[in-house]
Amino acid sequence: MKKVIMLLSALVMCGSVYVGLGNKGFLEETLTNLTSTNKKVTEVTAELGATEDKRDDAIEKETQAKDKRNQASAAVEGVKQNLKIAQKSIDDIASDLKKVEIEMAEITLAIKKVFPNGEIQSPEELNMRLTMYKENLTEENNKKAEYEAQLASAAQAKQAQVVRVKEEENFQVERAQKLSLNGLIATVIAVNKDWGFVMVNAGRQNGVTADASLLIKRGNSRIARLRIVNLQDNVVVADVVKESLVKGFEVQPGDKVIFENIN
Repeated sequence: MKKVIMLLSALVMCGSVYVGLGNKGFLEETLTNLTSTNKKVTEVTAELGATEDKRDDAIEKETQAKDKRNQASAAVEGVKQNLKIAQKSIDDIASDLKKVEIEMAEITLAIKKVFPNGEIQSPEELNMRLTMYKENLTEENNKKAEYEAQLASAAQAKQAQVVRVKEEENFQVERAQKLSLNGLIATVIAVNKDWGFVMVNAGRQNGVTADASLLIKRGNSRIARLRIVNLQDNVVVADVVKESLVKGFEVQPGDKVIFENIN
C-alpha cells in the first residue's frame, strides 16, 4: 500500500513539472500543491503504518482471544463431561435410595405381619431387639460355657469315681471268688500216671484262676499239691508237684481237691 502511494506521488510530481514548463505561475502553484500533497502523503503513510501496527496488534489480540476462547470451550466441555458423570452418579444414588426405600417398606410390612400387636413397629426397633437378643445370647453362651466346663470337670471327677468304684467292685468280685474257692471242693476225675497230671472237675465257671493253688485231700489228710497247666470252663488239667506228694500215697480218681485259704 505504501509503494502504491509513493508511485502516485511521483506521477503527480512528474505531471506537475511537465505542466509547469508551460506555465510558470501554474508550476509554482503546482509545486505548492505538490508539497502539500507530499506532506499529506507522508501523514497518510504514517497514519497507514500506525493503522497497520494497530491491525497487527488487533490480529494478535484476536488470536490470543481465540486461544482463550478455545481453552474456555475445552474447559466448558470438560465441565460438561464432569457434570454428566456427576449426574449419572446422582441418578445411580437416587436409584439405590429408591431400592432402599422399597426394601425398607417391605421390611416394615413384614415386621407388621410378624408382630401384629405392634410390639415392634420399625426396622430400628427390630435391630435394637436383635442386638439385645444377641447380647443375651452371648451372655447365655458364656454361662453355657461355664456350665459345660463345670460339667466336664464333674464328668472327669465322676469318671475317676467310676474307675475307683469299678476297681473296688473288681476287688470285691475277686475277693468273693477267692472266698468262694476257699469253700469249693472238687474231685479228681482222671489220673495219668505216665505223664504225672490229673484232671479236676472245676474250672473258670467255678471261679478258678490260672494262679490258684490246689490241694489233694484224702480223708482228713493232704497228700499232694497241684499246679494248673490248662484251665478250661469246667475242667482243670494240673501237674502233681512231686515234692509235695506224701510218701506212700498216689493220687487217684475220686480224691478231693480243695483250694488253699485265700484272704
